[in-house]
Amino acid sequence: MPPSGLLRLLPGASPELCDILDGTRGPAQPPIRSEIFGLERFARHGRSLGETHRATRMRSHVAAFFPRLRNNIRTLREAHRYLGLQASTGYDLSPAAEWLLDNFHLIEAQLKEIHEGLPRRYFHALPTLIDEPLAGLPRVYGVAWAFVAHTDGAFDDALLTQFLDAYNEVRELSLGEMWALPTTLRVVLVENLRRLAERVATGKAAREAANLCCDHIEALTTSTLDTLLGEMTRRGVEQTFLVQMGQRLQDHRVPDHTRYREWLRNAMPELARVQTQLTADQAADNLSVSNAVTSLRAIGDADWPGIVERTSALMRLMLTSATFKAESAATRDRTLHRIEALARRSRRDEVSVARTLLDRMRANPGMAHAGTAASYWLHGEGATSLLRALGLPESRRMRAVAALARSAVLPAYLGALVLGTVGLVTWMVLRHGTGLVGTGDAGWLTLIAAALMLFPASEAVVAVINRLISESVEPAHLPRLALPQGIPLEHRVLVAIPALLTNSASIGQLAHRLLLHHLANPERHAQFALLTDWADAAVAHAAPDDALLAEARARIRDLNARYPAADDANGGAPRFILLHRERSFSESEQCWIGDERKRGKLELLVAALAEGDAGAFLDLGRESRIAPDTPYLVTLDSDTQLPPGRLRDLVGVAAHPDNQPRIDPARRIVTQGYGILQPRVVTPLPAPQHFTLFHWLFAGQCGIDPYSAATSEVYQDLFREGTFTGKGLLNVRAMHAVLSGRLPKGQVLSHDLLEGSLARCAAVTDITVIEDAPFHADVAAARMHRWTRGDWQLLPFLLA
Repeated sequence: MPPSGLLRLLPGASPELCDILDGTRGPAQPPIRSEIFGLERFARHGRSLGETHRATRMRSHVAAFFPRLRNNIRTLREAHRYLGLQASTGYDLSPAAEWLLDNFHLIEAQLKEIHEGLPRRYFHALPTLIDEPLAGLPRVYGVAWAFVAHTDGAFDDALLTQFLDAYNEVRELSLGEMWALPTTLRVVLVENLRRLAERVATGKAAREAANLCCDHIEALTTSTLDTLLGEMTRRGVEQTFLVQMGQRLQDHRVPDHTRYREWLRNAMPELARVQTQLTADQAADNLSVSNAVTSLRAIGDADWPGIVERTSALMRLMLTSATFKAESAATRDRTLHRIEALARRSRRDEVSVARTLLDRMRANPGMAHAGTAASYWLHGEGATSLLRALGLPESRRMRAVAALARSAVLPAYLGALVLGTVGLVTWMVLRHGTGLVGTGDAGWLTLIAAALMLFPASEAVVAVINRLISESVEPAHLPRLALPQGIPLEHRVLVAIPALLTNSASIGQLAHRLLLHHLANPERHAQFALLTDWADAAVAHAAPDDALLAEARARIRDLNARYPAADDANGGAPRFILLHRERSFSESEQCWIGDERKRGKLELLVAALAEGDAGAFLDLGRESRIAPDTPYLVTLDSDTQLPPGRLRDLVGVAAHPDNQPRIDPARRIVTQGYGILQPRVVTPLPAPQHFTLFHWLFAGQCGIDPYSAATSEVYQDLFREGTFTGKGLLNVRAMHAVLSGRLPKGQVLSHDLLEGSLARCAAVTDITVIEDAPFHADVAAARMHRWTRGDWQLLPFLLA
């Protein structure tokens, strides 16, 4: 019967009521609810379910659950509107209806969560069930359905772990299915909420219909009631309708209503029993709705990486590798995705591929060797060997194409720059040539004009091409270790600020900056140093020198008194130290300076860390004691800020076996891995009193976006090498082997680019440090002049 028929049969019925009770929609489905299982019973059920779940790969014509999901949301919205209308008119609502009304925003938000967490492409890659009642749906959907049914929608990670462990004993779920489980649980819970909401809404509507019948009982015949009962039966709410009528008719003691009570006894002989059962069902629905809503929140808060680690056979196997276990989540995910791809390609299961991979990794013991990392075999030099072991030998054509692509990157990039620049200049000359050269025969003026335009045109072309590359190439993400317990002893690090001792105020600022670095990165095995010189002077020892050095020593002693290091943290060395050296006479400058300025200090410090001899610096007692066996040095400028956690992040990247520098001793360069890690330098938000238009125009985006990931760095993305700008992490062994005594004295001012090229620098753009940009044009011009002067000094090294 269409809704208009109900309008005729029920005087005063609203259109919303008739829509809810439309019999053509069929009966409301029962909730996903079954016997509640404990731990042991869940384990037995998991094994039995695994035995019955036969699955195959998704076929294109198989119906997905996304259309059903959208239908669920529509039905939930309809129930929400009706229940909201009832609440607004003063009707009493059940606890289940109140849960739905109060938490409907959460339910609606699940649609976005589900589509983002399980896109169609991912869904179609999951194995699907062959047998009814869930044939054609993902196997993991059947697992989620069973869990929801036997917990009444209550999320319990201990029960889920027990259930998945038992299931995997019989039939292993793939890693993709394991990661699809939280989203699939949301899908099943939304399905259950739809059923519960429909039951609550139709039950409320049936009671309202019964009330309308009793309010106009004299106008209804028993045949009309039979018709209405048939409609309620089609919608599955006949018992609720009859129980409500029975309650209302008990209040009527008028003899004229005897025939209606007789009709009710014939329609439902056991009214009291049914009333008791409906009350119990309503209480169960109240609990199911509250469980489902609470679980939707709990699923988002659950430790899914931990659940997957405990239950996935692939994860348990891979975690037997010390390197894999130490890696960060993003690095692990990259490895696992590659294993999944190889499993599909080789038609093996993921565990078999992982065993083959681990056999290769364990054949190369030692954490410092790249062969102990999965990335070496999955993405690096060992990929060919692994493919061959899996029965997937890489073809010569594929190797040739890959080699050609690697060798063509630089020519293609430079060619694009040259063609773009020449094309732009040619277009400008042809379009505006007359205005440039006048009316006479002055072709040579055209050539001069074209030559003058080359530099500004090249700047524009470089900016455009680099932007296009940044928008189209995925940013490089270096593998790294997680270091959840902090920087370990074997990866101890020294943070150094090269600076000059000029006056008491600047010394106080340097000590304060050193303290801020420690407070932001309170690592047990980290040492913080001021690496200082006196200012240039006409004599070897000036009058204020001793007072300035004493001031610096006092500041360091005060820091160590306030924040002492644990006795076993740095080999007995203090947390804060001062490394100072005497002046030496410079022939080129004709004055007494710190030898080779900043580069000289850093080279001496690298030698001291590598050789364990700090004799090049003044012996200041405990304040100058360097922690032994320190493999990493982080150098920062005096105005650079090191945000919380960045020190550990940098060491995590440097400590990964795949990033360890491999040195060619004959050429004294790093050929693989990285000797330097350069984080991205961002500009802080300016203080209102410091704001200038120059800074606003040229500083770029200011502040730190906590939600951003790696940004593109063209050289790193294309050539797997970045540019060193003087702030970053140095591998002490690599820097000492490559640069010790190599650069000529008095000829290298801008040393960062040269060091980055020889020691192979990596741009780690997802790790940031903070440094102010110039606020005024004269400061920017002075900085640019200094950089340009230093870069020109590198020209002989490029031509050598």
